[in-house]
Amino acid sequence: MVSTRSTSPGQLPTRVAWDGNPPQVDAARARLLEATARCIARDGLAATSVGAVAAEAGVSRQTVYRYFAGRDELALRAIFAASDALRRRIDSQLAPLTEPEDIIVEAMVLGLGEMRSNPVLHAIWDSSSLDALVAEVFTEPGGIAWAREAFGRAVEAAGWDEGYANTALEFILRVGLSLLISTAPERNDEELRAFLYRHLIPGLGLGASGED
Repeated sequence: MVSTRSTSPGQLPTRVAWDGNPPQVDAARARLLEATARCIARDGLAATSVGAVAAEAGVSRQTVYRYFAGRDELALRAIFAASDALRRRIDSQLAPLTEPEDIIVEAMVLGLGEMRSNPVLHAIWDSSSLDALVAEVFTEPGGIAWAREAFGRAVEAAGWDEGYANTALEFILRVGLSLLISTAPERNDEELRAFLYRHLIPGLGLGASGED
């Protein structure tokens, strides 16, 4: 049997090899994605390869290819898994908010902060290892779909139709991408809120909710 090891909140699961007893398909894919996440967090996205994931999981490269097409699929799915967990945390914390501009600004502030502290998300946003794969995530259909879930309450509160919502969400993602890539000038949370209320919110056609 394959043993499991408990971890503290925020920590990635530790490596546990299959030891000749491979799990079922869904469990196998999940464990390979956990191995991918550990590789990204420890070594960075650029150094994460099929071989590295195989070694981390204690399996052969052929085993990895049995479940995933290659490095890009592994990385994308690991990124989306970390991002989806982030989305759920943000949605829970912002539940009391009702105004679309407040939801968007607070989601951006919380999201940017957590992306810099989460071991996987922080590693992929390290400017020294950022590659085209990550930028693609933000504007491909999967990225827009993720944003639709993350900002769904804001879209509903703003009354945006499908076409406008997709354009607005792409704009939000591109602003978030630029803020992640370039950390200068440095802003604390209050300064970032003021910046977003002043520049992002009007660009979305929303009110400033009383902020300067």
